[in-house]
Amino acid sequence: MYSHISDILQSTVITPYTAVIRLLISFLLGAIIGVERQFRRREAGMRTFTLICLGSTAAMLISIWIPQSYPNFLNGDPGRIAAQVLAGIGFIGAGAIIQSKGSIHGLTTAACIWVVAVIGLAIGAGMFIPAIVATFLTLVVLVSLEQLEKRMFLNGVNKILTVTCKTSTPDLKVLRSILEKQNIYIVSVSFESLYEQNTSIITYKVNVKAQSSYTSLFQDIRTLGYVSQIRLLA
Repeated sequence: MYSHISDILQSTVITPYTAVIRLLISFLLGAIIGVERQFRRREAGMRTFTLICLGSTAAMLISIWIPQSYPNFLNGDPGRIAAQVLAGIGFIGAGAIIQSKGSIHGLTTAACIWVVAVIGLAIGAGMFIPAIVATFLTLVVLVSLEQLEKRMFLNGVNKILTVTCKTSTPDLKVLRSILEKQNIYIVSVSFESLYEQNTSIITYKVNVKAQSSYTSLFQDIRTLGYVSQIRLLA
């Protein structure tokens, strides 16, 4: 049985069996990266990354299968369909990028989308080891390098920022973008909503750099219109 599976994995001919095996591997690797993005509540999650990886693998399988099945088809370039995947994936990546008031969000997710598409193409071409290594290294970049960035660049002081709102449903994304615009890093966040009083309390643990302007920060937060109190404590 193992020898049969090994033969399928090493085969350069696209058959129903090789196609199924490659699609299953694509599903697994795409979902692994998608879980990390889903856990961080990014714009694209597990379903998106899994579908992108599966679609890229299927495109590569078709690219190989056409000239294989139609040897007299002179224009059967195995790389033609695959090349269009990388061009088309840019539209999805662009959709993950958000630009607001001079700050840009979603670049890491967009880069992940592009990398997952390439991983899917590699699986479709039968390059399983490079695809697995690329998946592992992608997770290292997303998880381990983020921790390294925090240690290297968070040279400020940790404070507790409490924002009291006159609504039980404040826009947390807008508030997060304001903090990022002020170069304030969010370490953790807790949210309390009081529906009967129609109020809410958002508590952030933030890393504030010495050059950050508290006055500018408070003014930007007050532009939301429903903020009744702001407290920043050491």
